[in-house]
Amino acid sequence: MNKRTHLTIYNHRALYLRWSYLKDIKGRARERKMKITGGIFKGRELKPVPDNRTRYTTSIVRQAIFNMIDVSSKSFLELFCGSAIVSFEAISRGAINVTAVDISRKAIITAIENSKAIGVEVKVVNSDFRRFLTSCNQSFDITFADPPYNKGFVQKLLDTLSKKDYIGKMIIIEKAASEKFTLPEQFLLVKLKKYGDTEIVVLERKNLLK
Repeated sequence: MNKRTHLTIYNHRALYLRWSYLKDIKGRARERKMKITGGIFKGRELKPVPDNRTRYTTSIVRQAIFNMIDVSSKSFLELFCGSAIVSFEAISRGAINVTAVDISRKAIITAIENSKAIGVEVKVVNSDFRRFLTSCNQSFDITFADPPYNKGFVQKLLDTLSKKDYIGKMIIIEKAASEKFTLPEQFLLVKLKKYGDTEIVVLERKNLLK
């Protein structure tokens, strides 16, 4: 093999690797595009948080959640909100007085930009979930939380919410299917659904069922 032939093969290989890389990047970008799955804003596209560590609730799981619950005319709280996609899904289906909370400033900026793009009002709070829940004196009908998987946040979240009976008559948690928790006595397990490595937990407060 002469030098020119070797160089040609090398250049073709470099071009192929570059093409493969760009194709992969575009593919991941397409996967990260988020569209509202139902309600009056169905099909509206939202910006993702510009952080590769952010994990999104998939469209299949979002549809499943809102098939389980009725949010119409109900106040809604989203913890670990990221881009606030679940909050906008709730608003699209008639939720009111929606609040989205996240500790990440990038997430908060993205949620605000999405709110402006759609033209709806969402109260966006930049805070750790424990600090927010401890100081919160507002009541919510429904609380949704999607904490980082397998970090122990599910148990901490449940323990905190068990002492705040006005923050969520119904509580929905998206978590890793492998993450274990002990259910505080204040809650009744209504539904438990698995979607691959994701598990959706739906709870109600026992004192409100009497």
